[in-house]
Amino acid sequence: MRNYIIISSSIIVIIFVVYSVLAFEQKNDPKISAFNKSLAYETEKNYDAAIRELLNVYDSDRNNYLLNLRLGWLYYNFGLNSESLTYYQNASKILPNSIEAKIGLTLPLSKLEKWDEVRKIYEEILKIDPQNYTANLRLGQYYLFRGKYQEANKYLSVSFNNYPSDYESNLSFGWTQYYIGNRKRAKELFFNTLMLSPNDSLATIGYNLSR
Repeated sequence: MRNYIIISSSIIVIIFVVYSVLAFEQKNDPKISAFNKSLAYETEKNYDAAIRELLNVYDSDRNNYLLNLRLGWLYYNFGLNSESLTYYQNASKILPNSIEAKIGLTLPLSKLEKWDEVRKIYEEILKIDPQNYTANLRLGQYYLFRGKYQEANKYLSVSFNNYPSDYESNLSFGWTQYYIGNRKRAKELFFNTLMLSPNDSLATIGYNLSR
């Protein structure tokens, strides 16, 4: 029994030493350190410094999904949309089924007003996840703004049914219902919108028109 206790204690000591060494190595890994510093700089809205931290380690692991995704996000916030697009594209190539990378791609593309490309990306997302909130909402809004109300209805109905308390879904679906002639339903949706966002100008206009 005494020997068993001695052996057990020895194993615990070995595990503790190994764990301590691994934890030290992880803490001092350049990519982990750079990523953590980048996050800290972002909280200060110092996007330039946040980007530089990641670029310092980028060449050592260009196929790292997280590095590419984060650089896409940081460049977007820094206002450099072409650079943002490049890194989001890299992330999407590394993990082709990543919905977050595809949604990320739409950010700089929207700023660059490449709307057809944005539409295609949302359609790609719906092939992976037909119920995706963002893709259904944005596609619905894309068609709503272009006066294609039946197409808008197709996507916005999914967005609304999945998230019936969502402000954007109520407002966009409300205008869609108004334009396809369903004014009673439109009034209900604009009423919901005003509950969610008091004095909302677009909802107020829609509600008055739907009476």
